[in-house]
Amino acid sequence: MAVRAALLALCLGVAGALRAPVSMSIAVGDKFPSASLSKLGCAGSNSVIYFYGADEAPSCTKQAEGFDASMGDFSGVKVVGVRNDAGVKDGFSDKYAQSFYVDAGDAIRDEIGIPKDFFGFLGGRETYVVDKAGTVQMVFNGQLNPEKHVEAAKAAVAELGASSGGGGFEFKLPF
Repeated sequence: MAVRAALLALCLGVAGALRAPVSMSIAVGDKFPSASLSKLGCAGSNSVIYFYGADEAPSCTKQAEGFDASMGDFSGVKVVGVRNDAGVKDGFSDKYAQSFYVDAGDAIRDEIGIPKDFFGFLGGRETYVVDKAGTVQMVFNGQLNPEKHVEAAKAAVAELGASSGGGGFEFKLPF
C-alpha cells in the first residue's frame, strides 16, 4: 500500500512539473507588439497571423492547406504562418500562397504569451486577426480541429471589412 501511495505521489509530482505555467495571450482589443508585426511583415496591414507547431505535422499541414485554399477570402489581408526554428521542414513554405515566418526561440510566441498545450510538449495553436492599427480583432485558440482557425479568421476578416466603412480594405500602391 505504501508503494502505491509513493508511486502515485511520484506520478502526480512529475505530471505537475511537466505542466506549462498558466498564462494568457494577448486579447481582443489589445495591441499586437509593433516590433513583432514588423518582423512578420504585417505592420500597417490587416493581417491574419497563425501560430502552429511544425511543418509537415498532420494537423499543421491541414491548417496551412486550409488557409491556402481560402486565400481568395483574404484578399487585401496579409496571412502569415508562424512556427519555431525546430518546426521548419525544407520546402514546406514553398507549397502555399501565404507567407511563413520562423520564430527563432519562440520569441514572438513568448512575448504575446501563447500558452503551451499538452503538458508543455506542444506550442499552442492560436490565430489572430489584427487590423491596420495593430489592434487585435480576433483570437482563436485550439490545438484540435485546425480548420476551425481558418473559418474563424474568415469570419473576423469579413467583419473587419464590413466595419471599415468602405466595404473593403484600402489599396496601397507599392511605390
